[in-house]
Amino acid sequence: MARENNFLLGNGEHLTNTVNVPRRGGKKIPPYSFPTAQKHFSQWLGDANEKFNKMSSSACPNDEVTALVTMHPRYISKSDFPIELLDTVGLRAVGGRSKRIKPMQWGIEKHPEEAVTDQIFVMGKRSDFTTWYREINNWTEAVTGAKHLSHIEDLSAHIGVDKVQALPENRDEYCLEVVFHETSASTLDMFEYYAKECDAYPIFDRKRESKGLIFLPVYASKENVHKLADFSYIRVVRSMPTLRPLQPEVLRKVQSFPIKMNIEPSVDQALRVAIFDGGIPSSINLSPWVNLIEPPGIGAAVPEYQEHGLAVTSAFLFGPLEPNKGAERPLCHVDHIRVLDDKTGSNGDFECYDVLDRILHVLDNNSEPYHFLNFSVGPDIPIEDDEVTGWTASLDERLCGGSSLTTVAAGNSGNLCSVSGLNRIQPPSDAVNVMAIGACDSVSSLFWKRVDYSSVGPGRSPGLVKPDGLVFGGSQHSPFYVLESTDPYTIKGTMGTSFAAPYGLRSAAAVRVQLGNRFSPLAIRALLTHRAESEDHSLTEVGWGRLETDYNKLITCDDDEALIVFQGELPVGSHLRAPVPLPSGDLEGMIGITATLVIAPEVDPSYPNTYTRGGLEVTFRPDSTKRKISKEGKVPLHANSKSFFNVKNLFGSGAYEYELRDEGHKWEPCLKVTQQFKSASLNAPCFDIYYHHRGEGMKLKEPAPIQYALVVSIKANKVVDLYDRVLRTYSNILIPLRPQNRIQIRS
Repeated sequence: MARENNFLLGNGEHLTNTVNVPRRGGKKIPPYSFPTAQKHFSQWLGDANEKFNKMSSSACPNDEVTALVTMHPRYISKSDFPIELLDTVGLRAVGGRSKRIKPMQWGIEKHPEEAVTDQIFVMGKRSDFTTWYREINNWTEAVTGAKHLSHIEDLSAHIGVDKVQALPENRDEYCLEVVFHETSASTLDMFEYYAKECDAYPIFDRKRESKGLIFLPVYASKENVHKLADFSYIRVVRSMPTLRPLQPEVLRKVQSFPIKMNIEPSVDQALRVAIFDGGIPSSINLSPWVNLIEPPGIGAAVPEYQEHGLAVTSAFLFGPLEPNKGAERPLCHVDHIRVLDDKTGSNGDFECYDVLDRILHVLDNNSEPYHFLNFSVGPDIPIEDDEVTGWTASLDERLCGGSSLTTVAAGNSGNLCSVSGLNRIQPPSDAVNVMAIGACDSVSSLFWKRVDYSSVGPGRSPGLVKPDGLVFGGSQHSPFYVLESTDPYTIKGTMGTSFAAPYGLRSAAAVRVQLGNRFSPLAIRALLTHRAESEDHSLTEVGWGRLETDYNKLITCDDDEALIVFQGELPVGSHLRAPVPLPSGDLEGMIGITATLVIAPEVDPSYPNTYTRGGLEVTFRPDSTKRKISKEGKVPLHANSKSFFNVKNLFGSGAYEYELRDEGHKWEPCLKVTQQFKSASLNAPCFDIYYHHRGEGMKLKEPAPIQYALVVSIKANKVVDLYDRVLRTYSNILIPLRPQNRIQIRS
């Protein structure tokens, strides 16, 4: 059977069933004895109270202050969250972040030199901290929550000097973005009064909220920034971000070429796609495929932004065009939503807020969700491990559930300083519910590498593998050709992740156009990730690898390969067993199994360290007949397991530099691993998938089920009819996903 007829196999979820697998756990030996921990706390609380008492009353609304509780790296699971301790002393948790530390003691023999742990922001009245300090030496282990004392590595006051991120040295006045923890209207009134004491000017009509955080622009002088940051409800103070440059650099040689355009309808006119960018010039007619939308109140269009918007839209509609050749037929209709105007950049202080407001207005007021979205605009800053921007938080909140597939340009900062992290991906490409797309230098699947301007990873943990993948984005030697605003149609060369992102989205749309709504956006994301090829490139540079842009290869298999798609809902409190559907009969040689598992979880922006509310723990059982009998002679209910989705397999042999939290990979929303097995070692293999859930770092009382997409492929080089055999074995369950439309590729 030729490859073009070996279609992906759907209905994998019909092979699954729910099983109960005993959860293993044991009692930990704390790193510190109770008397030692008690002594630590006496010292820490004394130091913290000394600093709290020096703070002015106006900086402490309702006499409340903030402390940082640093957990020991061995005690950062949701079950270790010290809620009982906080309740006992009258404090509450308001946020969290990660920090790499070297503990005083580990309490175990084998341990790393240092590790990343959780820091919890806790708030309470100064009198509560004072009372705790006075009583701590009289505590016994019987006090509710006292057990947590030996799980904590430090407690310290969180004051102004600790909150200010690096600011430009060459300025006397700043426009700041001040981020607050949970804050009421009355607290903000008190901040307005306190800001006057600091000769600072907050812009309250620009205040923005995102699930536990408030973002507020404030003008302040250099000499008063630290005093301003002393306000106890402030989490962080940083420079107000501006928008990214639209291109990494100008091509050294710019030349236009004619192109033939066939004005014909798109392949699928029902698909809903949105591109948020700079608009479309009126001098070019794209009305057969593009609907230009202008949000209420937006200012006049700017030619430079319109050219960028046209290029981004061209990349989605046609992919990289070729001089003197015809354009491919557009796959679908596009809504181009203009979010840049003549005020964008004229007062750069608020341009990021204005653009995000326009985006959110469309997303929040849209009666029917878009299937696909693209963002090639965003703040011109690298991501931070311990803070989330308003852009990232706002998009992740709206994109959880996986009903839309979103691509975001990773950024064009890849050739900036790596030591300081300036070359890392830029928001909102760090969002866990989007695909961050970087740029490679070739359309060829054989010879390619990351273009030096393309921003690199890693992402934040969770969300470690960023960019998600690379697509051709153009270079000085091989430009990405897009339409320019001329009549008749001509094309010009450009480059940037701005164009790689919509080109990657075109591959996603191609799957939906061909296979219809049988493939959810979440499943399409899993398929794109699954088909990505990393070769020998670094994970930080290419993520999961170069995304497939051959639309036929995306939906078909080789003769010696079978790819099965599972879609559905993960149960709460039990495991979902997903069999690896091997064919009946004997197999020869080595068998490669690749599995990609994706969810789109809710998020907690105030807890970047525990950002995702959903996580995945997967157990692989290669042989259903093999069970390890216990010393007591008991036969276990389930077959032996073998490591599959572990840190080394996910992130490579140097993975421990990426493992930002102990077992943090369990909270990653996207997992992909390939392993080789001897054919004789496989007998009805399966994956047992457990859905973890948490909220603000703690256990959730009433977790809801979550949608998932799992793609499993089986590759056997010595079994030339593997696809046919799998199809015959599961003919009553698995169905070939035959395309409703076939896309003709330009030759």
